Amino acid sequence: MGYVIKMPKLGLEMERGIVLEWTVDEGEGVDEGGVLVEVESEKSIGEVDAREDGALRHVYVEEGEEVPPGTPIGILAAPDADISDLRADAEAELEEEAPEIAAAAGPDAGAASDAAAAGDADATSEANAADGGDAAAAQPSSGGASGAPEDLKASPRARKRAEELEVDLTTVEGTGPMGSITEADVEAAAESAAEADADPTAADATNGEEIKASPRARKRAAELEVDLTTVEGTGPMGSITEADVEDAAESAPEAETTAAAGAEAGSEATADVEISAAPTDAAGVRRIEPGDPLTDRYYRTTAVAAPAAANALFEATEAVRTAFEDEVTMTDLLVVLASATLADHPVLNGTYAESTHQVRERQNIALVAGSDDGPVSVVVPDARNRSLSEIVEARRAVDSDDADAATSDERATFTVANAAETEANGRLVDPPSVATLEIDPTGQRAVPNGDDVRLRPLVVATLTYDARAIGGNEAAAFLERLFDRAERASELVLGSYRGRE
Repeated sequence: MGYVIKMPKLGLEMERGIVLEWTVDEGEGVDEGGVLVEVESEKSIGEVDAREDGALRHVYVEEGEEVPPGTPIGILAAPDADISDLRADAEAELEEEAPEIAAAAGPDAGAASDAAAAGDADATSEANAADGGDAAAAQPSSGGASGAPEDLKASPRARKRAEELEVDLTTVEGTGPMGSITEADVEAAAESAAEADADPTAADATNGEEIKASPRARKRAAELEVDLTTVEGTGPMGSITEADVEDAAESAPEAETTAAAGAEAGSEATADVEISAAPTDAAGVRRIEPGDPLTDRYYRTTAVAAPAAANALFEATEAVRTAFEDEVTMTDLLVVLASATLADHPVLNGTYAESTHQVRERQNIALVAGSDDGPVSVVVPDARNRSLSEIVEARRAVDSDDADAATSDERATFTVANAAETEANGRLVDPPSVATLEIDPTGQRAVPNGDDVRLRPLVVATLTYDARAIGGNEAAAFLERLFDRAERASELVLGSYRGRE
């Protein structure tokens, strides 16, 4: 099998995306669902997961480089698979979308890369010989070897940044694919040099060596007050990534103590969705009303379903109730619809915390129900790969009022509620997830019928979204697509069981 990895489109207005970090090295294996690469648009950060087991066979777009959405950035395939056809397709697209990258990914470089990924030293030698016999030039530089900067493997952005910061590339250790130097490596080298000039003791006290950490990791460490000398790096060449810093902050005893103290003190936070100890802007699903400080952050857009979509939603609900012994509600169908719609609008599936919009590929959809103590919810992990029956089982955990059952260690990336089952006053939010969908199916539409008037279902959808991460156009487009999906609700329900027989 295998496939071409492409730059995702994180939002309607996204024009270009930047590769922030490849989380696996070229030639390294990855399981289905594992994160391959982290990318960034103008205001969002997203993760690209592997669609199947395999290895990262080739990287076209290095860390720090930017390309339009849909542009090939790499290839994933089995370690011993022939990827010549995939390479041909990818490089044909690159010729149109990013000719400068296509030129850098010539056939000889690709042959050497494939040979290295397969561990075939003889094939690598042949590829180097085809390039004029200069094996040293064909192999990537570590970034620390001597020689002119032109001989080093560095991205164009890294070279430009090195000129701006007056950094000698021969002194920079590359952490990108195949040891290439990225823009982040250059900035880290400049920052380390500045710190060394200001404080000669800024090296790691444990071994006298400088700490290797990306600029984003250093910034995050400062925000969370994390000592980088206590953090174990999982990035390229053992460097510390932003995720490493957040993991260290989450596992710190101080954070656990603070959380426990807050619970004992009777904090106003609702302990339902937010089980993780990771830092958030607020905790739990709740309603906000005019005058609440959060109203300045959360906007709301509303849409009314066309008659065909409204009728299809009710008909599908009745059909599945008849077909399945499970007690199916419209809320369960809403999770299926929301999951399918999020696949078309991935920017709404994510979180916003610490001034960062993180787009998630895994859909952890929170189901909300009302209670005497306010809204409570349970997270349906990986909802895109759940059958309707599994969604029903999760929803029952909410309805049972069982606090232990209605919890999850998964952080919600999107929230769904049936307004008929919860208190409808105020905007429903679930920080740090960036969007909450409420459907009110209780309305009625008066339709002329000769001399009489017939009442038809009126379904209203409301999307409350964090305006720091989501734009109004994106929110409106999501609701429009949601109702398009509603007209095929029965088909989507059946599709949730595909491959589960």
